[in-house]
Amino acid sequence: MLSCTALAQESPIEIERVKVREGFATIRNREHAGNHIGYRFFEHTPMSHGDVPLSAQEAGFDPKHASELEREYECDPHTFTYEQLIKEDARWSKQHWRFYMKPVEDGVELCLVVETFGEGLPAYYGVQQCFRMSGEGNIGWRKEVACTPAFSEYDLWEKEGTPRTSLTYVIRDGVWRSLPAGKETVGARTPSGLAVDLLRTNGALQEQVGPYDAQMLEPIDCPLITRTDEKGEWVCGICWERTSHVTAHHPADCLHAVVNIGNMPPFSKRAFRGKIYWFKGSKETLAEHYASDFQPRDSLRGY
Repeated sequence: MLSCTALAQESPIEIERVKVREGFATIRNREHAGNHIGYRFFEHTPMSHGDVPLSAQEAGFDPKHASELEREYECDPHTFTYEQLIKEDARWSKQHWRFYMKPVEDGVELCLVVETFGEGLPAYYGVQQCFRMSGEGNIGWRKEVACTPAFSEYDLWEKEGTPRTSLTYVIRDGVWRSLPAGKETVGARTPSGLAVDLLRTNGALQEQVGPYDAQMLEPIDCPLITRTDEKGEWVCGICWERTSHVTAHHPADCLHAVVNIGNMPPFSKRAFRGKIYWFKGSKETLAEHYASDFQPRDSLRGY
């Protein structure tokens, strides 16, 4: 664990709250002027399956790890924080979320700390995280949250007409593959997402999954999903540990990660790591960054 005397990593990234919309942050990169990206912390309905564990030990995590990560992020004066108390209703279990976003050289390190109350969370509890790259052609309030001409498929489609060009990529069978270019929501299952969907449907996989009924394509190798600019010189992607599904949605020009924050007993605390990548470089370089940051930690345990 880093101490509070550790120096912050130099970063071109700045993060601020969006004044016109509660629950959003805007991210800027001074090395990529004229673009700002949005992040929405809480939206839509969770997907759930399985039983609530009786203890953190049964679930396979140490609650102390969350407190250690929190201290590490809180020590850095550049860390942006956001909190959300989710009240119990017909769709949601009561829980408290605390987001930490720390600018680093190649993007933003993410940490979500979840605290449960009397219900806990079942083994699978998928919540959608929204990464926005709206373009110049989008409506006014969306452009205040995010206006990213470099990565906007929507702008590109309006300019070129048909056939449309895709700027969105995932890794399948060890190769970067583009997602189909279209206004319909599309997505794919990670290995853990495929496992949980087989359990949730008794082996009869649904063609559409998630809050936007995303058309599921062939499964992908890992939770990394990215946009490039038209020339392939810049990348802007996102991944979260324990991601079950990724999707691309229009017209808001969003990429989504459905993150499994479940398998938590009542009155417990757990941390989940993620990262936003935004730098000048190729998809191949992005894959190298991802491998360095996450692959040694990847695990399918507990979905």
